[in-house]
Amino acid sequence: MWGYNMKQYPCSKEQKAILAELCSEYLFIVTPFVFLVAIKLYAYSWRDIFLAADWSLVSCIIFGQIAVRTSRAAIKNRTVDDRHFSWYSSKRFFMVAMSLLVYFGMIAKPTLCLGFGQIGIFALASLFHFKDGVAAKAIEHRTLTAE
Repeated sequence: MWGYNMKQYPCSKEQKAILAELCSEYLFIVTPFVFLVAIKLYAYSWRDIFLAADWSLVSCIIFGQIAVRTSRAAIKNRTVDDRHFSWYSSKRFFMVAMSLLVYFGMIAKPTLCLGFGQIGIFALASLFHFKDGVAAKAIEHRTLTAE
């Protein structure tokens, strides 16, 4: 987010704990989609995987969750530059809105083009789950060491 990376933590044990926490959260997000893909492949066709509107809805949820997590960390740490944080918040809100727009498009008139687009947005949301999750933990860590 603001240039935070895992190297800011004092030991690899802390890094592994952060990644384990983020992976366990992500596992709860992705598990229903493993079942969705398996059922669609078993009962229907591969096209139905891409035409399921669930991808964009979950992307919206992921973007919202990471925005809340990072906002909470930034509020606790008073040294976060509010200009950078407002830019970050604007980008995440935009992605929440884009996810909802694609979701409504998939509900109203599903197409393969929108389907592939929502898979792309889901992949981006998944990436930001980890990227912003590490950034939020870095801000929290910085807050705890400053106290």
